[in-house]
Amino acid sequence: MTGQLPQFSMTAQPLQRVIEESNKHGSSVIVMIETGQSLKNADEISQVEGVDVLLVGSNDLCIDLGIPGQFETAQFRSALETVSQACKKHDKIFGIAGIYEGSETLDWAVKSLDVGFLLGQYDASIIFKGFKQSAESMKKFSIGL
Repeated sequence: MTGQLPQFSMTAQPLQRVIEESNKHGSSVIVMIETGQSLKNADEISQVEGVDVLLVGSNDLCIDLGIPGQFETAQFRSALETVSQACKKHDKIFGIAGIYEGSETLDWAVKSLDVGFLLGQYDASIIFKGFKQSAESMKKFSIGL
């Protein structure tokens, strides 16, 4: 929890004000669609008052559907269409996580299904890339390890 948020001009604020303002104006409720059951219930889930985003957890959903890592399949595209339709019907934001680079399905979904929330990467991957870069730069110092 921090009080140095953009809505407070990056200045420290009392915790109570941060909580009140964030709950009133700055909070989003994101639910994840990661199982076949949640996919079947996407329309009902999208009707829940207070839910803002239905976010497809691509990896977990594909695993649960029996198609691990197969983002380019018709089955996965159909799943994305199902969630997109539920979001459109109930005025929710459709989001996708877990597919980050080089996917024709992701490109298609963003251009065709009104994706409004997209995870560009996840923390472990970002940390690993930084670690790898640091390790590579250290190779020039061949100290007896």
